[in-house]
Amino acid sequence: MNKPNASAKVSSRLGLALTALAVAGGVSGVWVYRASVSSKRQPQISATNPANSYVDAAVCAKCHAGIAASYRKTGMGRSFARWHPENARAFAKPFHQKAGDSYYAMITRDGKWYQRRWQIGFDGKETNVDERPVDFIIGSGNHAQTFLHLTSRNTLQVLPLSWYAEKGGYWDMSPGYDQPDNPGSVRPVHYECLFCHDAYPKIPPQLGQSANAEMTFPEPLPEGIDCQRCHGPGQRHVDLVSSGASLEKIRAAIINPKRLDPDREIEVCMQCHLETTSLELPHAIRRFGRGPFSYVPGQPLGDFQIQFDRKGGMNGRFEIAHEAYRLRESQCFIKSGGKLRCTTCHDPHDIPRGAAATAHYNAVCQQCHAAMTAGTRASAPHVAGADCVSCHMPKRRTDDVVHVVMTDHLIQRQKPEGDLVAPKPEVIESPATAYHGEVVAYYPPLADTNDNQLYLADAQVRDQRNLQDGLPRLASLLERYHPQQAAFYAELGLAYGAAGDYAKGLPYFEEAARREPTGYRLLQLGNAQMEAHQFAQAEQTLRRAAALSPDEAVAWGTLGWVLWQEDKGQEARADLERAVALDPDLPELHNNLASVEWGAGDQAGAEQQFREALRIQPGIAEWRLNLARVLATRGELPKARFQFEQAIRLKPDLAEARVDYGRLLSDAGNFSEAIRQLETAIRLAPQLWRAHLELGMALGRSGNQAAAVAELKTAASGSDAAVRSEALDVLHKLGQ
Repeated sequence: MNKPNASAKVSSRLGLALTALAVAGGVSGVWVYRASVSSKRQPQISATNPANSYVDAAVCAKCHAGIAASYRKTGMGRSFARWHPENARAFAKPFHQKAGDSYYAMITRDGKWYQRRWQIGFDGKETNVDERPVDFIIGSGNHAQTFLHLTSRNTLQVLPLSWYAEKGGYWDMSPGYDQPDNPGSVRPVHYECLFCHDAYPKIPPQLGQSANAEMTFPEPLPEGIDCQRCHGPGQRHVDLVSSGASLEKIRAAIINPKRLDPDREIEVCMQCHLETTSLELPHAIRRFGRGPFSYVPGQPLGDFQIQFDRKGGMNGRFEIAHEAYRLRESQCFIKSGGKLRCTTCHDPHDIPRGAAATAHYNAVCQQCHAAMTAGTRASAPHVAGADCVSCHMPKRRTDDVVHVVMTDHLIQRQKPEGDLVAPKPEVIESPATAYHGEVVAYYPPLADTNDNQLYLADAQVRDQRNLQDGLPRLASLLERYHPQQAAFYAELGLAYGAAGDYAKGLPYFEEAARREPTGYRLLQLGNAQMEAHQFAQAEQTLRRAAALSPDEAVAWGTLGWVLWQEDKGQEARADLERAVALDPDLPELHNNLASVEWGAGDQAGAEQQFREALRIQPGIAEWRLNLARVLATRGELPKARFQFEQAIRLKPDLAEARVDYGRLLSDAGNFSEAIRQLETAIRLAPQLWRAHLELGMALGRSGNQAAAVAELKTAASGSDAAVRSEALDVLHKLGQ
């Protein structure tokens, strides 16, 4: 059997990724994709006035008890909470996810809620069991709730099963999870997620300086968006109240969005409710040097981040965070000249429900369209008491969270045809379906400054939406302006890597590390050197990264993989074991350690680590193939066959799995099925020369010598030296 694949799945950790590797024996290990957070930031949750800071929202409630009580009942007030027994949702029988052939259940033990996942293994018993406590809930429950686990490292992990409010409430997969290769229970919660779902966590003071920019949330965590998300930090306001200052000074010390100009007021809402898309684009880039919680109401939102869109817009796509995006497309908004804002309809402190909501929103519409309900001849379709919103802002099923139905904030002249809430399957972007084209600035309108040109060029290459135009554009701007921020250079290096030209990206990683000599930048550089097969240089760089960040698993894991490429097996194994000990939840580390252990002859250790990688993330076909190869080598053929079949089920176009499975079947005398698998592999990968060799062997064993010779000759003409030698040897024995 061929040797195992190395890291074969993109990691779900924000700011990190492990390169996909489809060819056995490649050198890919841990590849840092992009810092999603800035490496420099303003002081912890600072406001414009350094003397001001954020306070516990309970302090606000002492003076504003009525508003605080009503606000706590709103969706924003309930957007994030610690799990308590009273907020457990009813759960009946286990939920079966067909795509991943996995089962899920919510269970209680000792007064605690757990989410449990398992599969049915070769022997018909439970396998790949993963069980994690529910510590927090994200989402108000108006539409959905997703459950989070707080790890011992103070990271938050998304659990795969969510609750949805539609149809009286039901359970289904969390957004982005209804796929065979979903990230399991170890997908991290980003700072960007908590920015719009919670108040102000006490993030580490050296955010962005760690080797992997891991998102950590030390306790105690606030619960829900608080007053200061819209009103700004409240410490000075509270201090002035306590000191008996004048009412004028007290009011001046806190932001009242109603007193802001129209642009600044609506930006208070748009900080969270303006997302052009949840698809890879990028939808926004936070300006380098700004921390994830550094926006303060009243500041221009464009000083914090820039929003981007596809050229031509989203073409009718409707997403869960599209309130402001869709509103801004409405003629009512465009023609209002800034008078129509979110607060025209919504009082953030008190959201009406049911009939009261209908009456309230109709009254808002009638402020401008009173004639439409007056029974005039010109407005015959409209009658007194008509529900404006149900026709002109109908509820629709969102395209990105397919179990949620919500109000479309595009105010339309006519209600769209068709069933707007009909069920739809979850569709994940693929390279074939993803948008590739110009990325344009959406908000705010950008002045033609050096910085803005750089961010716009960065948007072209980030997420690889417009590499062809973006690469020369960003390279030219860096050469022209020489910006101080290291991140621009790293972004270009990453873009060259995404285009497959790691060598060309190296100088930019070197420049980023020179300007910002942190463990994170050195890890990026070391990865690029590894991908360019500069293993000695990569080892040196990664040793520096690990020295700067000794507690970061990815630094040690990457170093271990580089050492393995240099045939330093003992050191490689030690560093990968250290990485696994530091972060046992990263399945890629287990997979890479298993590869090293198998290469060192420790088949039992390799099997154990491959199984642990699959326990954490069981939907990765390449890892199933790795385990199947180990089992086949150890002579456990029925178990190996089960894993080969699972790999092919998960990824039918994984030609390597079909080749090795075909060989196993041929060795077992099942020639017809072996030939079918091998012919399929050749259709998928005509230049996979080992497939031709194995097909020739299977055909010969089945008695079809003429066809066998033809396949062996094809294998002997290929570029794989080992296969060519083996094929020629067999042909010689056959007298050919």
